[in-house]
Amino acid sequence: MDPLFYQAFLAFDSGRYDEAERFYALALAKYPFSQYEQYKQAAHGLAFTCCFQNKFDQAREIYTNLYRVAQDAHDLQWQAIVLHQQGVVERMAGNFCEAQAMFQKEYEFRVSHLSDDFAGFAANLYEQGHILLKLGDPAQALTIMHRSLDMAQQANDAMCLGCAYRGLGEIYAALDEHDRARTCFSLSGQAFEQAGDQVAAEEVRRFEMALL
Repeated sequence: MDPLFYQAFLAFDSGRYDEAERFYALALAKYPFSQYEQYKQAAHGLAFTCCFQNKFDQAREIYTNLYRVAQDAHDLQWQAIVLHQQGVVERMAGNFCEAQAMFQKEYEFRVSHLSDDFAGFAANLYEQGHILLKLGDPAQALTIMHRSLDMAQQANDAMCLGCAYRGLGEIYAALDEHDRARTCFSLSGQAFEQAGDQVAAEEVRRFEMALL
């Protein structure tokens, strides 16, 4: 791994976003489009870091460029990833309707080109369910989040399972169905532990304890 990426990852993981941005920007300047794998990693890392600093216009520009590069490379997987991340940008910016439209675009792209990517569908449906909850439609959010769980189970992906169960827990909590919410948070914590994400596991345990 290029030391720039390693330093950027460590800085991001520690919440030092200014430092992470600097390292990712250096990496992006180092790797042109022709060095596709490194360019993707640098662009994605920089754009995502910008989101955590509320630099949403910069993130949008980087992801737009990355999408064009992925199209030129006929890289369907990364086209879907970038569509997903463009939805994440709008969600983090608080533009929930725009985010939902982007996640729907990603979903349709996956149906057409990546129909067997169950983990990708699980992540997409999680975001759609999460946004529906934010938009005040917990009933529809519940339906979508159950679909996310189904896809996560088909993928047998612990991280996706953790997210889907956490999403269900949040929806059930909003519906005042606290027993179901606690069960989902418990299952989410177990899945996150299996995935090795102790931070997420502890977070859902706090959610669970708050409902006691």
